[in-house]
Amino acid sequence: APVDAATKAPINQSADAAADKPTDEPTNEDLAQSTKKAKRDIDFVVGGGYAHFFSTDFDTGGGDVAVDRGFLSASWSKSPTTSYKWSIDVQSEESWYSFADAGTLAAAAGGRPWDNVSSTSISPGATFVLDPRWRLITRALLQFAGEEDADTFDSASYGGIVAASYSFSSEFTLGLGVLAISRIEDDVLIVPQVIIDWRPCAEFRLSNFAGPEAFPGGAGLEGIWMLGERSEGAYELALGGRYTYRRFRLDDTGAAPRSGGVGTDEGLPLWIRATLHAKCGARLDLITGVQLMGQMKLDDSAGNELASVDVEPAPFVGIFFAYQF
Repeated sequence: APVDAATKAPINQSADAAADKPTDEPTNEDLAQSTKKAKRDIDFVVGGGYAHFFSTDFDTGGGDVAVDRGFLSASWSKSPTTSYKWSIDVQSEESWYSFADAGTLAAAAGGRPWDNVSSTSISPGATFVLDPRWRLITRALLQFAGEEDADTFDSASYGGIVAASYSFSSEFTLGLGVLAISRIEDDVLIVPQVIIDWRPCAEFRLSNFAGPEAFPGGAGLEGIWMLGERSEGAYELALGGRYTYRRFRLDDTGAAPRSGGVGTDEGLPLWIRATLHAKCGARLDLITGVQLMGQMKLDDSAGNELASVDVEPAPFVGIFFAYQF
């Protein structure tokens, strides 16, 4: 975590410096300390990943679908003081849908329901330390999601998160909050947020903060078994799940019913995660699991539902990486 520069001791001259050396000339040790301090002044993390959701059938109307998703993320954070921290997160996701005889959706769309979908989100945030136990977390959200040629402004959603957390001890933090975000041609989505980070012993952690950097966020939870110290290179094995919701604008091509319309893809992925934390600041995640409670919808340009289908459970595999500079 970033360290408040104001609380760090000033750089001292080496006690072993030669007597005839000017007192204002930095030693090699001074330069090394200054470089280390500058690197820690702003934390910068990049990440990426890929996941393949295997072909699965629709419950009704025939047809099936497979999805490939690619992810990229970057985040910056800094603590100017001991009571305040700012951050900026940028995430990008590309989804490639492969419909085969899409049945009900295809009939309503007059052809292929939708093609590749891109999503980019920008999320500035601030955390305020109210006292040694209480923290206030705020975050704004701006997202653009749609097919490649969809209108950018018609693809926008915006909202924010407000939450508060309380640290009962260094091993247990609990909090509550709320996410509110607009939806394309739909009512505002409001989702309660639960914050938990509990370490009942050195080997186990229950948290919704430990997943891969580039994996889509949302209300979720993981039980994590920790093997080894991160300073020496560590492994994790986790079981987790989270609800995912994607709503995106369609372009103006294709048949009239789907032109400028809206697609929705939601579900509940459950997974097993194996992670390596390298000593250099890198991490590698391998994930496999199954998505339950899948559903896809097609709306017209005004948000009126044209078709809705349930999706059978879909197995998936994924690989993610991240590096902290």
